[in-house]
Formats: sequence, structure tokens, C-alpha cells
Amino acid sequence: MSLHAGAAAPLVTSPNIRRRLRNMVMLRPKTKAALAYGVLSGLLYYLLYHFSADIRAIAEATNAGDKTYFLLPIAIAFVFSVVHGLFTDRFWEAMGLKAKR
Repeated sequence: MSLHAGAAAPLVTSPNIRRRLRNMVMLRPKTKAALAYGVLSGLLYYLLYHFSADIRAIAEATNAGDKTYFLLPIAIAFVFSVVHGLFTDRFWEAMGLKAKR
């Protein structure tokens, strides 16, 4: 079998190569969790950017004397902290590093 410059290489489909390719494409559960929390964290940052004017208006109203929504910044910070912390934990576990317990 001879190949010239314009010809494509023959496709090898042995079970060993297929298994290796499948293992390269498949993600471990820790990697999937890290990706999921990373996407969720990114979505939260997008929502914070998208609704920043509304959040600022609520903060200014609270500062002006309306104490109805004073827990909103605390709740937002808590949600960001939890989601980003979970993402960081899963990321380092997916990389193979574990904290001392």
C-alpha cells in the first residue's frame, strides 16, 4: 500500500485504538462536577453583570432608608461564596490534589 502526498491515511479501527479514543473523550465524575460548578459560577457572574443596575438601585434605596432589601447583598455574597467554593474544591480534586483532613 503506497501513499502519495494527496492521499488520506487509512483509518485504523482496531478495538484497542477505539477504546483509547473513548477513554480520552470520556470525563471522570470529578471533572464533570468541576465543569458543572464552573458553568454555574460563570452564569452567576453573568447574572450579576446583567442585573447590576437593579441591584445598585436596591442598594441605593436601602441606603436612603428603605430597609426592606438589606439582606439581598448578603444573600448574593453567600451564594457566590458557596458556588465558587464548590467549583474550586471540585477543580482541585479533578486535578488530583486533595486537602488534608
